[in-house]
Amino acid sequence: MYATQATLDDLTQNATPTEAMAHPRFAKRYMWSIVAIGWVIILFSLRQLPWSRLDLRFLLLALMVIVSAQAAVRIPRVSGRITLADTFIFLTILLFGGEAAVLLSALEGVCTTLKVSRKPRTILLNAAVLATSTFLTATVLRLVFGSPVEIVTSAYSANFFVAICTMALVQYVTNTGLIAVEKSYKIDESIWQTWKKYYLWTSITYFAGASAAGIIAHLIKVFGFYAVLATVPIVLIIYYTYVVTLKNLEASEAQAELAQRHVEELSKYVADLKRAEEERGQLFLREQRARADAEAANRIKDEFLATLSHELRTPLTSLVGWACLLRETTPEDKIVNQGLAAIERNAKIQTQLVDDLLDVSRIISGKLSLNVRPIDLSSVTEAAIYVVRPAADAKSIKLTYSHPPTMGAMSGDSARLQQVVWNLLSNAVKFTPEGGRIDVRLECTASHAKLTVADTGKGISKEFLPQVFDRFRQADSSTTRSIGGLGLGLAIVRHLVELHGGTVQAESPGNGLGATFAAAFPLIPTRVESPPLRSTDGHTSNGSAALDGLRVLVVDDEPDARLVISNLIARTGAEVKTCGSAREALELIEHWRPDVLMSDIAMPGEDGYSLINKVRALPAERGGHIPAAAFTAYAREEDRQRALAAGYQMHVAKPITSGQLVAMLTYLAGRAARAAAS
Repeated sequence: MYATQATLDDLTQNATPTEAMAHPRFAKRYMWSIVAIGWVIILFSLRQLPWSRLDLRFLLLALMVIVSAQAAVRIPRVSGRITLADTFIFLTILLFGGEAAVLLSALEGVCTTLKVSRKPRTILLNAAVLATSTFLTATVLRLVFGSPVEIVTSAYSANFFVAICTMALVQYVTNTGLIAVEKSYKIDESIWQTWKKYYLWTSITYFAGASAAGIIAHLIKVFGFYAVLATVPIVLIIYYTYVVTLKNLEASEAQAELAQRHVEELSKYVADLKRAEEERGQLFLREQRARADAEAANRIKDEFLATLSHELRTPLTSLVGWACLLRETTPEDKIVNQGLAAIERNAKIQTQLVDDLLDVSRIISGKLSLNVRPIDLSSVTEAAIYVVRPAADAKSIKLTYSHPPTMGAMSGDSARLQQVVWNLLSNAVKFTPEGGRIDVRLECTASHAKLTVADTGKGISKEFLPQVFDRFRQADSSTTRSIGGLGLGLAIVRHLVELHGGTVQAESPGNGLGATFAAAFPLIPTRVESPPLRSTDGHTSNGSAALDGLRVLVVDDEPDARLVISNLIARTGAEVKTCGSAREALELIEHWRPDVLMSDIAMPGEDGYSLINKVRALPAERGGHIPAAAFTAYAREEDRQRALAAGYQMHVAKPITSGQLVAMLTYLAGRAARAAAS
């Protein structure tokens, strides 16, 4: 039989850099401690060795140890080797005692190490480990069973078997334990895990080797020392058996590695699937975001088209209405003047809307060009203020302007720059309530001119502020908004400023706290004469008038629309009353009891949908069944469907001719008569 004698032949040789650096100080101290202890034991054994008892039998055992040490086989997965020599070490303990066995163990360590390394440190360490484990084994046997040479008797006994098992166990524990400590600190694992993983399975070879040594020692006692030759075929059989076993272990390990690779490949495949699933999820999220963005853009487009329809049709209502009125009759001078003023005012509004749309179209297509020349920004600003001041005075807004006495010249298009200033000022006037204040300030540095327009108006929310210069964006695009427009003016301002090499920004503390717009332009070192100021004039108009035997209530927040419609209706002989809000309309319905209701949809505060809902909620005797027409600039099919679903009998798109108006009233009057008869 044979036993493993695990050695540290290449623990230090084959250790990876990570292993070698895990616990370098402890490993080094431990190694040199084992070397010191082992060689003290070797020297002590040399001193205590009974030289007189050593004979040719001992030399023959030493020779067999040297030869068998050359047949060492590498232990799989462990930096150690299995030798066939420890069967002879156990035999030496039983025949010559512990001291002689210590010397042969040291000899085995030297011979085994020389096959793989000639480093003195490795030779000293392996010799010390084997000598120390053999010394401890012999010491335990001496303490428990007496002298090891007296264990072998002429007959097998229980004491003999226990001694053999104890010898194998102590040698196994001490030898593998000393190596496991060293190995654990090199691979950074616990001592127990290292011993259990790499050395527990080798225990059977220690017990087999000790058993073989005990049997051969008994044969020598009976038949003489030549019986030791019986170990040769046994050892050879065990050697080849172990080689086959090692091959099987290596094959099993290769299969395990192959299975592990398959597991890793499967894990990688699963991970790839998960990653692909995550990527699909991300693509889905991106698609959802893109869809949401597209839906938002489409919604903005629809809102813009609805707003565009409203803004274009509203002034057309007055234009068409007054045109019909002036064409069909010879009215008084007062009505003519009112009509002409309304036509002029709404034509200008229409022209400005069309100009803005054309400018945006040029901006998008990149066809907006500038007539550049040296100009004075102060003169341009004064011209724009002159145009806007009447509108500010009409709302009792205090408009102030401050500027330096001299200004550097800038290179730009005078008309386009006046458009920039006019848009900023018009915006300020539009959103500043009556009695408010607008401050226009022009500042000059060595390289730039800065125009600032600050107002005390409704301000801009923090959420909308980043979008204030975007095309078609409006803080309030609902049907209850109080201020019209397409949301193009500030977008045009930004583009024109940037075309002049400048920058524009907006600031506002929040809703109701006013807003400040600042535009900066680069200057050129040239002085120019101020061009003459441009002048404009404007007109305002008011009025009111009623259908023969028919009471008509007109609800519209636009004074011009109310005036022209009321005049057209009054000329038919009907009695007409007008109001500008849903609240006033409800009061008139309660007290005046009209026969026909004509209502705008988009009105500030409360729109036409809310009004008709409240009217239809009234009982019949209080006007709940009054025929009604939605008279609105929202002219899409969905707007018509919504109006009819809300409770209106007709949906009439602005503008409307006098003939269409009479036809509509006739139809509604017929419904009113039928309702009264029933």
